[in-house]
Amino acid sequence: MNMSEKLSAQRHTPDELSQELEALDMEIVRHAVICQVRLFDPGIINQIMDNNEHVCGEAHPTAFQSLRGLLYLHFDMHRQLAETYGPTDAEMIIQRVHAHLKPRIGEQLHSLFDRGSIL
Repeated sequence: MNMSEKLSAQRHTPDELSQELEALDMEIVRHAVICQVRLFDPGIINQIMDNNEHVCGEAHPTAFQSLRGLLYLHFDMHRQLAETYGPTDAEMIIQRVHAHLKPRIGEQLHSLFDRGSIL
């Protein structure tokens, strides 16, 4: 089944999914900045998922809980994309979002993306 056949069976197009994922990732970045969390330092995302607020440079409990919830949504969306479109097409959608997001985030957040990992 090719991507267009998959689309006919789905209610969201890859462009719509890209926009949803982009909005979600922008919120993750916004909350990471509020909490001063270096998302891509080794082990940081796991610590966030484990509810360890000590990874924050600034204490913002509400923003941290939002960040944690958004990360859960992010990973769930990746899972849904892979289930819906297959891993190859899902990765193409995800990479398109990252390519679009990176220049929009700006230099002040370059440390979030310097680790060679992408959300």
